[in-house]
Order: sequence, then structure tokens, then C-alpha cells
Amino acid sequence: MAKNFNQGRAERQFKQKLRTMISSAAHTQNIADQAMDLAGQFMTKDAISNSDAYRVLENVSCVCEEAMQVLIEELKKGTRLYEILPDDSDDIKRKAIEEL
Repeated sequence: MAKNFNQGRAERQFKQKLRTMISSAAHTQNIADQAMDLAGQFMTKDAISNSDAYRVLENVSCVCEEAMQVLIEELKKGTRLYEILPDDSDDIKRKAIEEL
């Protein structure tokens, strides 16, 4: 352990990194969702079902959602996010981003 290790500072920095990751994941998910919407405007259903890129976009969107949920749960430990994000919240991403 470092000589000048400050646990409180490290914890604050860790939580800031989690908030940054939540924001980045939300942004990435938004881009993937927009790209899928655009693909739906010009691609046929058959082309979409055969598109590796579209499947990657779907996977990215899902992974971002799952990552945000895990990061938010970690961030909620010992913070006021328990007040902001009820367990039955359907709109967890929007509320988390607004309050962070």
C-alpha cells in the first residue's frame, strides 16, 4: 500500500469513475439505438436479420444497459442513489443520468 494512501479520496475517485462509465455507457447505447433505428428505415427485415453489424448494435445496446445497471447498483451502495432510484424503476438510466 502507498505511504500516503487516502481511502476516502480513493473511494470518491472510484465513484466518480463509475459515474463517468455510466455516462459513457448511456451515450454508447444511445448511438447504437439510433443506428438501429436508421437501419430500420432503409434495410429490409431480411437484410437486418442477415446483418452482422445490426446484431453487433443489438448486443452493444444490451451490454450497455446491463453494465449501467451493475454500475448503478455498485454506486448506490452507501450513497443517496437509493433515494433517487427505487428498485421498481423502469427508467433507471434516465434518472441516474439526470441526478449525476
